[in-house]
Formats: sequence, structure tokens, C-alpha cells
Amino acid sequence: MSDVMLKAEKLVEKKKWEKLKNKFLYGSDETRLALAAACGASDTDEACNILISLLHDENAQVQLTAVKSLGKIGDDHATAQLQWLLSQTSEDKKELIAAIHDAIKHVKNKQ
Repeated sequence: MSDVMLKAEKLVEKKKWEKLKNKFLYGSDETRLALAAACGASDTDEACNILISLLHDENAQVQLTAVKSLGKIGDDHATAQLQWLLSQTSEDKKELIAAIHDAIKHVKNKQ
């Protein structure tokens, strides 16, 4: 596990949301990917909001990781955002489409 991932996990665990946003949300692809994965371990509104922001990321891997993390911790609001992303995703992005369907299913099964 990389240093970046460990730092992101520790900040999520300590609920240091502003620090996470400042250091990770607008950082490199690696830092945003670490942030998307780390937020999947916290079912707080702040983690969910960060993941929803990452759904708009230009990096496909960051987007995919955010979708999978939202599937773990998401709520009704996340479902609406996932459905929006699904409507915006081209049909050739089969892995992302499958992940979105899985995430929506997981969120709905939690309720």
C-alpha cells in the first residue's frame, strides 16, 4: 500500500475532511484515487459528499473507485448521483456502467 493511500486512510479515520479536500481532492490522479478508496471506509455525509464530487473526475479509474466506494456507503442522495452518472456515461464504458448498476443495487439493498 502506498504512502498516499495510508495518509488518506488515516485522515478519513480521523475525520479530517478539510485537510482531505485541500490535500487530496485537487491533487494528482494518485491522490484522488487514494481519496476515493479511503472514503469508502467511512459512512459519514462528508465522505459521501467527497465521493459524489469524484464522480465528476476526468480520470476513469478515480470515477470507477468513487462509484464502488459509494456502493458501500451511499444513501438516497448517492443513488440519484449514480443514476445521473449512468445517464451521462457512453455505452462503451462497460466496466463503469456495471459498477454503477452494482453500486445502486447495494445502496438500495441497505435501505
